[in-house]
Amino acid sequence: MKTNDILMLIATAAYSYLFYYQSPGINFLLFAVLIIVLFFLKDRSLIYRPAWIAVAAGTILSAFFVFWWGTALPVLANACSLLALAGFSFDAESSFLFAVGNTIAAILIAIPRLFHSTVEEQQPEDKTPRILKKLLLLIAPVLVTLLFVAIYCNANPIFAKFVDQINLDFINFNWAIFTLSGFFIMFGLFNIYRFKVNESDKNASDTLRLITAEEHVQSGSGSWLSAPNELLMGMVMFALLNLVLFTVNGLNVFYMWVINRLPEGVSVAEFLHDGTDTLILSIILAIAVLLFVFRGYLNFAENNRWLKMLAYTWIAQNALLVITTANTNWWIIQSSGLTRRRIGVYVYLALCIIGLTTTFIKVAKRKTNWFLFRKNAWAFYAVFIAGCFFNWDEIIVNYNCKNYKSLELAYIDRGYQTELSYTCLATLYKYYVAEKKEPAISKKIFTGPVINAMHSNYYYLQKEVAEHGWQSFCYGKYKNLHQIENMVKSGEVVN
Repeated sequence: MKTNDILMLIATAAYSYLFYYQSPGINFLLFAVLIIVLFFLKDRSLIYRPAWIAVAAGTILSAFFVFWWGTALPVLANACSLLALAGFSFDAESSFLFAVGNTIAAILIAIPRLFHSTVEEQQPEDKTPRILKKLLLLIAPVLVTLLFVAIYCNANPIFAKFVDQINLDFINFNWAIFTLSGFFIMFGLFNIYRFKVNESDKNASDTLRLITAEEHVQSGSGSWLSAPNELLMGMVMFALLNLVLFTVNGLNVFYMWVINRLPEGVSVAEFLHDGTDTLILSIILAIAVLLFVFRGYLNFAENNRWLKMLAYTWIAQNALLVITTANTNWWIIQSSGLTRRRIGVYVYLALCIIGLTTTFIKVAKRKTNWFLFRKNAWAFYAVFIAGCFFNWDEIIVNYNCKNYKSLELAYIDRGYQTELSYTCLATLYKYYVAEKKEPAISKKIFTGPVINAMHSNYYYLQKEVAEHGWQSFCYGKYKNLHQIENMVKSGEVVN
């Protein structure tokens, strides 16, 4: 058996042992460390590859915060990191997008590659090992037989009664299916399929090569649109777009920073929620227009100075639009409290700024369109990992509870606080205990339904911890549970 097959089977066994019937916790951290070690044993030269090192660090960090918080964000970040890690382990010189895409494709086609030995492979080492083929030749008939047994049991009560008398307690079908699915995933991670497009990705340059006027004429667009006409069209388009966006920004600045209020009939929430998605779409379209205009010859045209100035102005105006939207988001946070969506708005706006910055670099430095996608993918991944460092739900609860009784916060969604994850449950109880100790107050946070929901969340947290093994140990769960139990023992909280 080849080394790669042994490593793959070790990963499958670890996957089954660490994750079957478990919740996110220390299992993610242990599995991340193991996978990194296995990939390193497979190819020791990876330690000298910056992209692989960066993603390995992201994998460890995201897995650590799964253990620390146990929330969805680090789980998703860790899954993305593992996909990229496998891709870079296969080809450390590929782009981030191709690293993730190659791994996803390898997982999706794992079953066809395993069961159909006639699938054409481009590399000899990618071929399915004989021992695995023989193993699958045994597994396939067993699975088909079990399927028909289930069908006959459903169709024939006599046969069903006969099968019930057979003691199959020693077989855990759920575990078998889970482990088999894990094997297919590990096969995809350790046997990336090499597509021809990968070479194009590796050989793609970040900088545009010089394109002459003659080459432009011979190109597809140049054959029906001359360079002077294309330059004129670009200038007219950016001039009109700048005029429209100048009007939008002018109105925003006037109402937000000059008279500091919105027009009658327009609420802050309506302005923000209805406008944010459209804003993001407009910036994506703006970047797409810039990519189209500066895709080739116009980067090198002699009279493109005004075209570039108009493009830079439009980028700057889009950045101003992001700033005014961020200010509007802050208005609604001050009046109605902090939520995940409102934090998400800032994240989206930060990503927009990153996209506009790389677009500016692309135009100014005559970079290729692929440069934009490569750099933005890494930047977005860095933001993804950075978001794992914070306990966002606890930040939300702390902000809302501290500011609720102030004049700034006019409204709070009490029920929303109890819909957040368990990572803020102990904090909610602390504010509940503090509110009980205060004299008669008119603005209460913890009403009857809120308290009942907190107790229900506490019960489910206890149940979840009790039902899972050490693989699911999560510091955030332990910390919150321990703090609440201490409040119950001291009599501060009556459960």
